[in-house]
Order: sequence, then structure tokens, then C-alpha cells
Amino acid sequence: MTKRSLCKGFVKLSPSALLGWIGVILLVNACAVQAESPNERMDWFHETKFGMFIHFGVTAQGRLQNNKMTPGEKYEAAAREFNPIDFDAKEWVRIAKDGGMKYIVFTSKHHDGFCNWDSALTDWDIMDQTVFKRDIIAELAEACKAEGIRLGFYYSIADWHHPEYHTDYSNRSGFHYRPNPDADITKYIDYMHGQLRELCERYQPCLIWFDGSAGFRDSARKPLIRPQELVDMLHAYGTVSNSRICDDDTLQYADYLTMGDNMVPAGNIGVDFEAAGTMNESWHFKARDEEWKPAGELLTRLVDIAGKGGNYLLNVGPTGKGVIPDASASRIKTMGDWLEKNGAAIYGAKAGPHPHTLGWGSITQRKVGENTTLYLNVVDWPKNGTFHLYGLNNKILNASLLVSGNPLAFESKFNAAAGLNVLTITVPKTAPDPYVSVIALTLEGAASMDQALLQQRDGVVVLDGYQATIHDKEFVPNKPRRPVDFRMFTVPLKGDGIMPDRAMTVGGFNKVGQALSWDFKLIEPGTYEVAVVSLVAKGRAWKADGRMRATVAGQSVENELHERQRLENLGMPSKLKDSLSVLGTVTIGAPGMHTLTLEVSSEFAHSNPSIRSVMLLPVSREK
Repeated sequence: MTKRSLCKGFVKLSPSALLGWIGVILLVNACAVQAESPNERMDWFHETKFGMFIHFGVTAQGRLQNNKMTPGEKYEAAAREFNPIDFDAKEWVRIAKDGGMKYIVFTSKHHDGFCNWDSALTDWDIMDQTVFKRDIIAELAEACKAEGIRLGFYYSIADWHHPEYHTDYSNRSGFHYRPNPDADITKYIDYMHGQLRELCERYQPCLIWFDGSAGFRDSARKPLIRPQELVDMLHAYGTVSNSRICDDDTLQYADYLTMGDNMVPAGNIGVDFEAAGTMNESWHFKARDEEWKPAGELLTRLVDIAGKGGNYLLNVGPTGKGVIPDASASRIKTMGDWLEKNGAAIYGAKAGPHPHTLGWGSITQRKVGENTTLYLNVVDWPKNGTFHLYGLNNKILNASLLVSGNPLAFESKFNAAAGLNVLTITVPKTAPDPYVSVIALTLEGAASMDQALLQQRDGVVVLDGYQATIHDKEFVPNKPRRPVDFRMFTVPLKGDGIMPDRAMTVGGFNKVGQALSWDFKLIEPGTYEVAVVSLVAKGRAWKADGRMRATVAGQSVENELHERQRLENLGMPSKLKDSLSVLGTVTIGAPGMHTLTLEVSSEFAHSNPSIRSVMLLPVSREK
């Protein structure tokens, strides 16, 4: 097959016409668009907090088992038959609006390269290939504008259909439709820049949600994308971009961090981020996937993400006919009903003043004049009528239930032994809301809260692996002391010694002489099990052939990592589980600051545990 035949049916415009078209857009862009400052560009992002992700387009699910067809033939046949006759942009937007979602991110082009708009740069699009022949993006843009919903676009950098996209840069092996050994990736990048400019010029998206950039992860390949040029172009249109532009976790180019799929950080990581998640196990519609998450779990994720300063982008996968399934719509409506009453705790609210996990829910905040309102988004409502909040330093002016406005009695006392304030709020014994109940606190001045890792109301202490201090076997120059300081949250890092690992765990921790340590503050002395929590894949047996030793309050416990329990983690995909192994039991006789050190005491010869956290689980607490 010649290069010319590979391109057949691809380019719609002649080279001279294409150059002319791009020149016109460049001129229009230069004259008509005034760049915004970084803060101005992100203002809407900080305000909205909750968006709808839509994965929709040509799929070849029913054809993938047909071994008589090549991947390209399967998808091209599916494109010819694509006919979402029940698609109604206004209905999609209505569902989003009823759910309290303030923006929509729609798949303009997925890895298959198929364009859901009438692109001037290719005929591999919805107008030229399908019997449907309607510009979905144009209709969606009009419906969003009418309802005041912002619209952004998912755009895959990987393109399995484009003749100039070399398989060396593919984000997944074996999927490229017609591999071209003579492909010139620079020509594809020109095409990609042109398409993104086309999308910005026609539809004024609020963001571009890049994906599929794994082939450009290597630092030597990132310049091929021309990321700075691309981001500058987007900014000229007032459009922001996510970190998957080239796995840009450090935000050298991108405006905000996109977490790994269905992942949420364990605490406030200090950057603007978005957590994209599914309602079941699938991004695109799959009729057989009935693993729906309960509405309460989705709301728990929303308040957790907001409390850490992020946005929640919740996915729906419309059917082949263009209908959002009832199972998705009903859950979105439940969330919208909650937001209608409790939206003050989410929209425009900033991350809470405590940077670590709280166990019972989350805190968000907003400045009101000279004072501050804290919203305690309580998932685990106390059944004894008493709510404790540790470490808040401000004078409390008022406490009430957000929805009813009913005042709540409260008392704040300084616990000298623990070295912090303990706020006690008298609350109803029955949770006011079946999902998340919100307590509003009015504080004097700007919120101030203890920044240490704190024991929580249930007595548990969670020492997040990303917040640990690294003690390598040998000194490594210029290496950050904590995993969080690497500023890498989605891509594992290779390097000497202990390093950030996949799914926000700590890896490379398997040799005698290595250690992790945490400082934490205990409120109630007592006896605690010391548990190591490690990452494990769903359905996979846990095996660890080394030993670890934990030392705290002058006591040491040592053991192999024998799994006692496998835990669900709402901040991770369901395919990843937490494996809990207990090293032993310690008694901590005094409140206040303590240091726990976790060491490798016996080499891990054939396993490399990924450490999520260390937990102190109360056996008994002294009164």
C-alpha cells in the first residue's frame, strides 16, 4: 500500500486551501481574542466544581471478535452504520443541569481518530462517514449556550486512524488501523494543532481535555507535541488544558492536573486538579455493565474532591442511539437534588484548611467579608449526638445546620496535652440528610487549622505514604524528601531508592536500610494495631516475601506482610484494592506529637510492595 493510498479519503482540503484556511483563523485569532491572565482563565473552573464527562461516538464493540476484519475495517464499518437517531442535545444538557453540573466535557475525537464534528481537515468525521450526518458538537454547543452550561472537549493525542501517526507513539499496542512505516509524526502534530484551532474557533470551548499522550511521556519526545505553542494557542481563545497534554504532572505547560482514571488524592496536593470517574466500570456505554455505584458513594466522592480543592468530572456513556441511560440520569438527579440544597458548600468553595484525610467527610470554606464560613460535609454522622473537630484555632461565631439553619450548641476547649483545640458540637442523633449532612461554622477571620497528620474522631490515625519522609539506604543528591514533593501524581517515577509509584503509592521500598517516617498528633492515648496498607490488583493474591518493622513511642513491632483484610478505597478504581497487613500492637500512653518509622527489616527479594499508608487502628483507648 502506497503512502498516497493510505491518505486516500483523509484530507478534505487541497494544501493551498488548507494553508489559506489556517491563515484566516490565525488572523481572526490575533485580532479578535484578548488573552486572559492565568487566574482569570481558571476562575470558572474554581467556581463550577462539578461537570459531566460524555464518552460517545463510533464504537466497534460488536465487531472486535470478527477476526476476518482488520481493526481499521471494523471501525470503518461501524462508522458507516453509526446512527444515533435519538440523540437530543437539549436532553443531555437538561440532565446535566438537573444534576447541578456546571460544565460538560464531550469526546470530540477519541483514540480511533473519528471526529464528532464536521472537520475541514479530514473526512473521517460524522458528516462524511455516517448516515447520521449531523454535527453533534455544533448542536451540543448551541444547547449548552442556551442553558448557561460551559462546554469543553476531550481530544485524544493518539490517533489510530491517521496515516501519519506512527505506531511508535501509540498509547496502546496492536490497535493502529493501518500501520504506516513511513509515517511522519510531525505532519500529524501539524494536523492536531489545526484541529484544535478549528475546535476553538468554531465552538469556544472552556477546556481541552487531552488524553492518549503516553507515547510522548519520555522527555525527549514531549517537544514533538510543541506543548508551549499549543497551550499558548488555547490560551489565546480563553481555553484551558489538562495535564495529559504530555503527562505534565508538574504543570509546566498545563493549567490543571487530571488525576488517573477514577483516582482521588488522599489529601490536598496543592494544585488545581480534576478527578474524572465513571458511574459503573465503563467509560463508553456497555449494556452488560451493571456495576453501578450508589448515588451516596458518588456524593461522597464529590464532597471529598471539593474538600481537597478539586473538581469532579462524572462520566456518562450514552447508548448507540444517543440516549443517556436511566441508571446514569437517576443518579445525577439525586446529586442535583442534594446540590440544590447544599450547593453553598461546593460551588465556589475552596479546599478546607486541613490538608489531610479526615475520615468522617470533608471541609470546604469560603470567605465572607472579614470572616470565614467552614462547611463540614459529614458522611459518617455521629450517632451519639456529639461531633468533634480537632485542631481548629479560630473563634467560633456561629454553628448551624446548613439546610435548615437550625443553630447548634458548641464548645471549644484547648487540650494542652495534645496541643490543639477540640471543638465539640451538639448535633441531632439522626443525620439530617441520608447522604451527606452539612454543618456550617462561622469563624472570626481567616480559617486556621492544625496542619499535622491528626488522629480522627473514630480514633484511627492514617499516615499517607505520599506525606512520608523518605530515608533511602544511600544519600541521593537533590532528591525530594517526601513523595508529594516530586509533584508526580499520575505517572510512576523511575529512580534510585524510594520513589512515587502508581496510584499514588510509594514504591522501591524493599531493601534493608530503607525507611519511611511520619510525625503525627495523637489526641487519645491507647492501644493500637499498626497496619501497613499496600496496593493490590483486584482478584490477585497478595504475596510479600520480606519483613517490615514499625517503631513508635519507644516500641517496635515486626512482621511479614500477611494480608488480613482487603479494603475498598473510594479514591481509587475498583480494580485496585488496599491490602491491610498488621505488624503488631503498641500502646501509646501520652497524647501529642509522635513519630512513627517504618523500616524494611528483611529484604523483599521477589516482591516490591507499593505502600499506600500506615494506619493505627484503636484496640482500646484510655479515658
